[in-house]
Amino acid sequence: MVAPIVILIFLLTIELGYMLFSQAVLDGATRVAARMVRTGQAQSSGTPKTTFTTALCNNLSGIISCGSVAVDVESFGTFSTMTPAAVTKDKSGNVTNSSWVPGGPGAAVDVRTFYTYHFFLPFVAQILNPGGGGVVLQSTVIFKNEPYP
Repeated sequence: MVAPIVILIFLLTIELGYMLFSQAVLDGATRVAARMVRTGQAQSSGTPKTTFTTALCNNLSGIISCGSVAVDVESFGTFSTMTPAAVTKDKSGNVTNSSWVPGGPGAAVDVRTFYTYHFFLPFVAQILNPGGGGVVLQSTVIFKNEPYP
């Protein structure tokens, strides 16, 4: 009688642990890739967005598929004028934000990455996300670009 409850709690713990691990991986990869923008390495390369995406994908550790991550990079004159675009989703619940404006030296930049996490176990999805679809994991890094040449 107690076994089903213990098993459910065990499976919920594994599912939530993996979701939090995915969030940590996304956060780390976003920080590393955002540094490419902050130091101007991405902007000074021949293909800035590709340089950024490559840095991001190399740090997702195979945990998250690179093709399933949406990237939104916006720059502003100062932190006080920062008004990032609202998060938009398609009918499937996937984030559609895809701006790429890394700014120049001294610009205030907002780098956001989004990943729609889909639960492995259907009954866990029904318990934790009854509306269906996945849960959007988001990582945000806000900084001021360095005065690169």
